[in-house]
Amino acid sequence: MTSFKRAFTQATERYGRFSHAAHLFVAWQLLQDRPALEALAEFRAGLRALADRLGLQDKYSETQTVAWFLAVLDHLDRAGSRAEDWEAFAARTPHLFDPAYLHAFYPPEVLNSRAARLHFLPPGPAGGTS
Repeated sequence: MTSFKRAFTQATERYGRFSHAAHLFVAWQLLQDRPALEALAEFRAGLRALADRLGLQDKYSETQTVAWFLAVLDHLDRAGSRAEDWEAFAARTPHLFDPAYLHAFYPPEVLNSRAARLHFLPPGPAGGTS
């Protein structure tokens, strides 16, 4: 079983479905086991494969996938240690559980665009914010 599948299984057992919180959990779990770039590659590949299996290819967004992953990584790095458990991380970062969190970095029309689904758009002028 891949790390993504293991984390996905744990997330759906914890949340009952693959919700936004479950996505965050999978990103957090992958970051516990491997360097960030390896974890990001597995997160992206796992989510794409899941979307393909479920026939939800139009739901996958490269921009949102990478942005949420980087938000989890940033908040782990702010703690100065990856030793805290999931419950401590979740308690310290309740703002990440609000799906509108990314709106501080991207306007909704950019996040929901075809370009954002297909490619990572960085925040800022290239991503459509000022």
